[in-house]
Amino acid sequence: MEGQDSAIGALQVPSGIAIKIDTVSPTLELNRANLKKIPSRSVDTDSKSVLSRRRALRQLRGLEDQYSVNAFYECRDSNPAPSDADCSRIIDEVYALGGQSLIIAPNACLLFQYGTCWGFFCALCQGQQLTTDTDFVAAQLSSAEALCVANGGQVGTIVGDDAPQWQAGFVYRGQSLPDYYDVC
Repeated sequence: MEGQDSAIGALQVPSGIAIKIDTVSPTLELNRANLKKIPSRSVDTDSKSVLSRRRALRQLRGLEDQYSVNAFYECRDSNPAPSDADCSRIIDEVYALGGQSLIIAPNACLLFQYGTCWGFFCALCQGQQLTTDTDFVAAQLSSAEALCVANGGQVGTIVGDDAPQWQAGFVYRGQSLPDYYDVC
C-alpha cells in the first residue's frame, strides 16, 4: 500500500529496542455489534511504575486522553493467548519511543511484535489518514492490555469511534488483525 510505510519510516527507533515494528493491513472482518462501551472508571494500571506516573501527568496536563470520547472495546477468547508479560513489554517500548508524531495511512496498521504478543494500532477508514503520537498509541495499548490480556488472558481491541476512527489492541502472534469495517 502506497504511503503505508511512511509512519514507520518516520519513527526514530533506538538501537536497543526489543520489539519489531512493521506496517500491515487488518484482515479479520468483525462487526461492531460486539463492542462494549469502555467502563467509566479508569482502567487500573500499576500506579507505582514510572510510565504510569508519566501517563497520569500527561493526562493532567491535557496532553493525553486515556480514551477517546467514544471508545469501545471487545475481548475475545484466544487459544493460545498472548503472554501478558510480552504485551506489557510492547507497551513499555512504545512509550520508550518518546511521544514521536505518527501519520498512519488509511486502513493501515502499525504492528509491534514481541514474543507471543502482537500489538497493533490502525487507522480504520478509507480516505482518512490518522495523525497521532507514540504516547497515545501506548496508552490505548495499555487499556487493551488491562481490559483483556491481563483480565482473563484474552485478545482484545479498543476502538475509537470518533473521526478519524482507529483501533488498538493485541492478538496472539500470527493471528489476523481485526477490522471493524462498519465503524466508518
